[in-house]
Amino acid sequence: MRASNAAKATVVAAAVALLTSGCLSGSPSGASTGTATGPGKSTVEVMYGFGDSQEAAFQKDLNVFAQANGFKIKFTKAGSWDTEIRARVAGGSAPDVGLFPQPGLMCGLAAQNKVVPYDDATVQLDAATLVPGFVGAGTCPDGKVYGLPAAVSVKSLLWYDKPAFAAAGYTVPKTLDDLTALTDKIRSEGKTPWCIAAESGQATGWPLTDWIEDLVLRLAGPENYDKWVKGELKFSSPEIKPAFEYLQKIAMTNGNVLGGTKAIIATGFQTGGNALFKQPPGCYLFKQATFVAGKGGFPDAVLAKLDTEVGVAAFPAKQAGNNPVLTGGDLAAAFSNDANSVKLRNFIASKENGVEVGKAGYFSPHKSFDVSLYPNEMLRTIASDVLYSSTAARFDGSDLMPAKVGAGTFWTEPVAWISGKESLDEALKKIDASWPKAGS
Repeated sequence: MRASNAAKATVVAAAVALLTSGCLSGSPSGASTGTATGPGKSTVEVMYGFGDSQEAAFQKDLNVFAQANGFKIKFTKAGSWDTEIRARVAGGSAPDVGLFPQPGLMCGLAAQNKVVPYDDATVQLDAATLVPGFVGAGTCPDGKVYGLPAAVSVKSLLWYDKPAFAAAGYTVPKTLDDLTALTDKIRSEGKTPWCIAAESGQATGWPLTDWIEDLVLRLAGPENYDKWVKGELKFSSPEIKPAFEYLQKIAMTNGNVLGGTKAIIATGFQTGGNALFKQPPGCYLFKQATFVAGKGGFPDAVLAKLDTEVGVAAFPAKQAGNNPVLTGGDLAAAFSNDANSVKLRNFIASKENGVEVGKAGYFSPHKSFDVSLYPNEMLRTIASDVLYSSTAARFDGSDLMPAKVGAGTFWTEPVAWISGKESLDEALKKIDASWPKAGS
């Protein structure tokens, strides 16, 4: 059962007192240590790019904290985060706190001394409950932590129609070898194993990057994933290329994909898995992030019976029990070392934050979060069985790469490859050639 709102507010207020009493001590040496200075602003501005139910819940959580600490919050939603935050910083009017969806941009601004690092005590406190790997997402090349995650989304998910899957006698695959075997079994029975969808208007191709990132995490491992997103391992390297080759086996084998290989690029990413729920099913497996089980994704009739109709599991591991997880989300960072600004940034990243956000269906990055707060069994399953059981978490690789690659050739070249316009080797060579040279 869920606690009452009043009880939750009491818990949050008590946690807030503990958080603020222990995390901001030390000499007020400013941005070099991340320690807060000054008496604290009466109003702290927070800027972010998300909206809808997440925005409303985020504001509720932060207002409870601010009221308990004697200041107010100005909430600013950016219509285009990258453009607006760059302009605000360049113009000398940065918000006090920002929620970065792209760690690479944050680190670029940190290199210009525009972002305040976290102090070691706060990092250690949060690291104790964060999913392994999340501290690294906000660590920049100078070795300092400038951002820690607030709410996150989960990408390493395999979706299926629960009743149809059971009726066919299929079991959820635990390893990539199991996934290959299941794919072959479904096809051998004259059925279509997969729905794969990569169409997204001008951003067509990005869903394929999620496929590759998940496969790199599994086949190459988290350490090589980190080298890859930094440009230290090429796309064509023997560590990374097998991820593309695994996808090639799935996507380019006749009979594996609804509509055939070329349909992948023409199928919309949000509704591309809806054929799971047709009678008979148009496909039996679909890979996509959490959002697909929301309004605008799976059919409304399915969403109305979410917990009985929709099956979800972790995208399989290379070896059972060694499951890394691919995520997206926002990193809390401070542009001001004003005392209240730092307090608020630290709260956003803390295990005490996210009561209302969790109730709205967005995941806390902290394993200690009360899973019962998530509003349905599907989300509770993802939290317990995927996110909080993962061996290592990594942020979306394309968001970590230089934009010329991550939002450029890493989108366009796989589209050309899947469309049959060029070979895999040609596509990988072009992506590698596009990586910015050092100092450029």
